[in-house]
Amino acid sequence: MDIWFKEDGKKRTEELNQMIDTQQQENKEMMIRNSELEQEIKDLKDGTEALEEKARTEMGMIKEGEELYLIAK
Repeated sequence: MDIWFKEDGKKRTEELNQMIDTQQQENKEMMIRNSELEQEIKDLKDGTEALEEKARTEMGMIKEGEELYLIAK
């Protein structure tokens, strides 16, 4: 712990504390995102509604008998 005895020790300690705070915030955000992804995976595995929604929005798929109208701007 010779950081306290260096000329810039206090400044360096503050920088390290800021880095820790930043990393902890990033970790919290990633935990929330991971939780959301886990829920999405569960929904995709357990039910067809989430899978159908994903197919419709991301792949443009439609059900048999449905008609798709594309409106160009």
